[in-house]
Amino acid sequence: MKFTLKQINKIIDGKLHGNGNLLITGVSSIENSKKGDITFIKDERFVDKILKTEASAIVVHRAIEQTKKPLIIVSHPFLAFIKLLKLVSDQKQSQPRIIHQTAIVAKTASLGNEISIGANVVIDENTKIGNNVTIRPNAFIGKNCNIGDCSTIYPNVTIREEVTIGKRVIIHSGTTIGDDGFGYLQIKGKHVKIPQVGTVEIGDDVEIGSNVTIARAALDKTIISNGVKIDNHSHIAHNVFIGEDTMLIAYAKIAGGAEVGKNVMIAEDVGITDHAVIGDNCIIGGGSKVYKSLKPGSVVWGSPAKPITLEKRIQVLIKKLPDVYDKLKNIS
Repeated sequence: MKFTLKQINKIIDGKLHGNGNLLITGVSSIENSKKGDITFIKDERFVDKILKTEASAIVVHRAIEQTKKPLIIVSHPFLAFIKLLKLVSDQKQSQPRIIHQTAIVAKTASLGNEISIGANVVIDENTKIGNNVTIRPNAFIGKNCNIGDCSTIYPNVTIREEVTIGKRVIIHSGTTIGDDGFGYLQIKGKHVKIPQVGTVEIGDDVEIGSNVTIARAALDKTIISNGVKIDNHSHIAHNVFIGEDTMLIAYAKIAGGAEVGKNVMIAEDVGITDHAVIGDNCIIGGGSKVYKSLKPGSVVWGSPAKPITLEKRIQVLIKKLPDVYDKLKNIS
């Protein structure tokens, strides 16, 4: 990384106080900064740390008279710093816009402009890859898939046949999209597999963590809408629908046919039963098990999931049970 403060100020659209020609060579937290770094503080609570930091420049929310260090003043320092971090991240992760000689690309596949395809990647028949797509080593993309512009697929990702991926999608290592849904019919004590002939459709601006599984529908589609973020080790079963801008934290598990609305927050290790309907703007606390549908705006926690205020009361009472037991024992 090498930018002048003047260049950084233009990127984050701030007001520069100090030497605009100062060269910045790194980004870091305010506690661990060194000379050449630029850092930031979120708000008034962290002003005192400016006097102790070794950083060469700071992104702040107002002028700080106690320091002589160059400052860039913006209304939302954290958001401005995110813009800078994205630029640094893009530089670090940039790949040559070439197709590696060991990649196997079917003759009927369609490749866009400015793409990067790494070593040992396999792209199967009739698959379409958009412009500015990056596919890292050892990824597999099956037949009749469609990968949208500016998407990034990290190493060892498997995308099965007839899956559609939107624009600006990020899929991290070890994830599988389009594996068979877990569908069986029990006949005379034997499990007869139900062929899974549907597909998966992923919208724009979705990010999918490492080791996530998103199963194809038995019929129709498993749908991940625009803006959804899915953390590592989560499982989305067949025929699930997830609405726009919903977030799933690590180890979330959604069973077949469930519907999740928009802007839902699903915390870590949550389980949602099959065919449950989760309304828009719900919040589901960590470790909860959701066995029935939730109305829009519900805030729940526990197993089974219940209104969070009720679950908190129950937890308080549970802590008192040993004392209650001892008192009862003494009475008897």
